[in-house]
Amino acid sequence: MHHTTVTRRLINSVFLILVSTSWALSGDPSRETPQALVDAGHWKRARAILEPRVATNPQDAQAAYLLSQVKMTFEDFDGALSLAQRAVELGPKQAEFHYQLAAVYGEMAARVGVVSGAGLVRKFKKELASALALDPHNLDALEAQMEFYYHAPWIVGGDKAKAQAVAEEITRLRPSRGYLEQAELAQDDGNKAALEGLYLKAVQADPGNFDAQTSLADFYSRPPQNRFEQATRYAWNAIHLDPDRAGGYALLARVLARQQRWKELDALLAQASARASDDLAPYYESANALLESGRELSRAETSARKYLSQEPEGEKPNTADAHRLLGLILEKQGRVAEARNELMAAVRLRPGFQEAKDDLKRLGSQGK
Repeated sequence: MHHTTVTRRLINSVFLILVSTSWALSGDPSRETPQALVDAGHWKRARAILEPRVATNPQDAQAAYLLSQVKMTFEDFDGALSLAQRAVELGPKQAEFHYQLAAVYGEMAARVGVVSGAGLVRKFKKELASALALDPHNLDALEAQMEFYYHAPWIVGGDKAKAQAVAEEITRLRPSRGYLEQAELAQDDGNKAALEGLYLKAVQADPGNFDAQTSLADFYSRPPQNRFEQATRYAWNAIHLDPDRAGGYALLARVLARQQRWKELDALLAQASARASDDLAPYYESANALLESGRELSRAETSARKYLSQEPEGEKPNTADAHRLLGLILEKQGRVAEARNELMAAVRLRPGFQEAKDDLKRLGSQGK
């Protein structure tokens, strides 16, 4: 496709978003409920509603359950645990509450290891079993079961064949999501040849699935594919589905940066800032893509600093990650002393940040 045609498509797409989704600018109350915000990954906005609600009414099990999810995305596992436990105590017959408690135990166990986390693994399995007993078709619980079977050692119940069977069950219940789960297993197995077909099946099964569109865009945007036309198409599909979510913009920013399409990148970042101002992931993605290419490093620096200008959204690169990214950009510009300061900031924020520690070791005494 000619560059002019791609540019025209980008401009037309921006125009269509502004026209066809202008209703969203005036606000849609159904999109601002805590559940809707959590479902769309607007974690900071959900937190602003849920924290005062839980403080005012500690007996609100649904709010405790949702806030536990929010806390997990910001890696506050102690806070997530106490809230999930409260939700289960208040609503012992709710499968999703047991699933959330299992998810917290599972994440905590994964971070300390199987031996140290043996007690957490037992609690994870107990709560997951409770969730599936209450609702055998709970997709979140089935996904957690699939991941446990795949990643856990056999001695505590891991079984890759069972993981695949669960993925197939999810596919039967919700085809689009199931194909994404199968793609995750294929990725973990190193079966890269299966990925494109599974992602395409996910999109075909449900074109309105935001995660399916972004997963396919992400696949096409990365080496060795580098199929930028396809990546652009599916990223725009995601943006059209929900122009207030940053995921589509972030993927498209990566593609435009890789292609050195600076005017279009600037226009896209402005659009993303207008529609998804609480999530600056598009700036992080563009900065990272530019660092990898070694081009326009001053532009990369500006984008990295923009990302650091506010608290990152949940489930996105955190502040420590952003300081490391900025440090690597500065290092590539020969500004070693400044790079070291950023890397030290990353380690202060996350003492176990081994990659940043390795970067500091590599820099050694340069710049002194």
